[in-house]
Amino acid sequence: MMAWEQLALMRSRRHFLESVVAVALTSSRTVRAANCDGWSDWIIFRDKFVQADGRVVDFSADAQSTSEGQTYAMFFALVANDRPSFDRLLAWTRANLAQGDLTARLMAWKWGRRTDGNWGVMDSNAAGDADLWLAYVLFQAARRWRDSSLQATAELLQARIEKELVVNVAGVGPVLLPGPQGFALKSGGWKLNPSYLPLPVLRGLATEVPSAVWGALVATTVTMIESVTPQYLVPDWVAVRPERGFVLDPESGYQGSYDAIRAYLWAAMMPTQDPMRNRLLARMTGMRELVERLLVPPASVNAYSGQPEGSGPGGFSAALLPYLYAVGAKTAARQQRLRIVAMGGVPLVYYEQALGLFSLGWIDQHFRFAPDGRLDWGVTLTCKI
Repeated sequence: MMAWEQLALMRSRRHFLESVVAVALTSSRTVRAANCDGWSDWIIFRDKFVQADGRVVDFSADAQSTSEGQTYAMFFALVANDRPSFDRLLAWTRANLAQGDLTARLMAWKWGRRTDGNWGVMDSNAAGDADLWLAYVLFQAARRWRDSSLQATAELLQARIEKELVVNVAGVGPVLLPGPQGFALKSGGWKLNPSYLPLPVLRGLATEVPSAVWGALVATTVTMIESVTPQYLVPDWVAVRPERGFVLDPESGYQGSYDAIRAYLWAAMMPTQDPMRNRLLARMTGMRELVERLLVPPASVNAYSGQPEGSGPGGFSAALLPYLYAVGAKTAARQQRLRIVAMGGVPLVYYEQALGLFSLGWIDQHFRFAPDGRLDWGVTLTCKI
């Protein structure tokens, strides 16, 4: 291991231990505004995964980049009040994933070395969650930095998402497609991803724009999760069919793993005042039972049978911390904290680090989601330089 990697792990371990003993986990606690650009976890992520030109590199996937990675990094840069990094991330995203114009098209979801040896877009299909996050982040960045161009881009982007990705299903209501192409089922209906729909993001968009679709998506998202969790475990993919509603479907698969782990995180980070928070958490108690029984998060679960398989990575342990506290599983939360410490910190792998930044950033109160979905940033602890 190189010296800088050892230093990063040491800093991550120290930061994690400090957060364990110092933080009160109540989402209703007031967040004090601060210009805190010393969020150590963000600095580690930025130095490891963000190139000087603003490209987020996933070294575990042949140095590819995704629209998800770009928008997550923009969220973290916004929380850290790191405007230079935010601008570089946005500029690279615009130039490389949107052909230079985010007002004219959704982002291509995957970029990397193509079969001809050149670097560029590998799949031009959009990823609905990334575009949703980008619109949300641009609205919040416009508020924080008083930037009318970000506000205008956000408004145009959310209108395009509504036009190209939102489908009104008969007898169900609006749903968000994971992408414009490839998600229609042969048996009828559409394939959907529950983790693509963080309720705070939907509420935030509903606050920023007059369209009623975002508030309606809150209701259909809750109905979806309540309908497809017979074992109180969230699957990666589900189906929706006109008049029949949301179902677990063999064509979509029953597995809950790398996608679904985020659903527990999004629900737990909702403000306690949100009436949908408890409804969602009540449909996710199967994960608490598995973690308490296995002492580690499963790598995957069968959402139909409840059968777990394998041991999840350290990033899963980090992602589940807000959830375990939210459902009152304090012993299990402590065990997952200890597991991360025993592993030397959250592994320096893009996706696991991203999960860790969302989770530990929320635990350390670097950010909170307000009841209207808008982002509150700041810290109640000493900023870590």
